[in-house]
Amino acid sequence: MPQIRLCAAALAACLPLFALAAPATASGSQRPPEAAIKAENARWAQAFGRGDYEAIGRLYTEDGALLPPGGDRVTGASAIAEYFTKGYAGSRPDTVSFSNYEFHGNDQIVTEVSDAEIRDHSGKLKLRAKQILIFLKQGGAWRLHRDIWNDYAPLKSDDR
Repeated sequence: MPQIRLCAAALAACLPLFALAAPATASGSQRPPEAAIKAENARWAQAFGRGDYEAIGRLYTEDGALLPPGGDRVTGASAIAEYFTKGYAGSRPDTVSFSNYEFHGNDQIVTEVSDAEIRDHSGKLKLRAKQILIFLKQGGAWRLHRDIWNDYAPLKSDDR
């Protein structure tokens, strides 16, 4: 009988701790808004496919930045637009697709880890990359804040 009382007392002492921990656990497990972020990726891909690099620049926060491999940080909408304009000058727009999504965050900031493929107008694979994107919610809209990527191994001539 004393053993039952001891267990009951220990359980009663722990109940307040469980009550306090439950709300923290519930709020910590909130899923990021994956559909909204994928919609922003689609807007980016559509603008890229049109060669509308000004529109791409507008998808970033005021101090949004590209962190390209082997290059300097590119900050701000006009600098981002210029980066893509120079990089694709004189060529037909390519297409980009994203896959293998992984999302972390909440309803104000989301980090995306994903893969990207860029193909030319004939469908030939030009680039396979992994990327990390950080999105911030500003004025009710999701905007890219940081965009970093790096290539997978060099493409073989028979990759399609």
